[in-house]
Amino acid sequence: MKEKSDKKKTKCSPKIFPGVLADREVQLIRRQIRGNSLAIDRCIEVIDLLINKERCPKDANTLAYLRKRLEIAIAENDTFRRVLWQHAQLAESRGSMDGTSDAASFLLNQIRSRRQALIAQMAMK
Repeated sequence: MKEKSDKKKTKCSPKIFPGVLADREVQLIRRQIRGNSLAIDRCIEVIDLLINKERCPKDANTLAYLRKRLEIAIAENDTFRRVLWQHAQLAESRGSMDGTSDAASFLLNQIRSRRQALIAQMAMK
């Protein structure tokens, strides 16, 4: 008797246009943004504790290390948000330039492009 697997299979939508991210790629980028945001918040809390609460950090190297990690996480988040924004813009422009589709396909492409734009906007908040 075969046992059913509890693992969910995630379906990646095929790339319709080159340069447009698949749904799975968008999910991964959004997850990375959230993870970096948590790391940024944690670094800010630790730096605040060292500087403002203890008044003088015991080790200046620790503070420099934390600031460097904070800068890297912020730069990564900016990059990921820029990628999502460019993806949304590209998907929207490609969807609206397709002149060979019928009305239903055109409307579906417009809905998809708006959804991707909203995803990018939500990720930037």
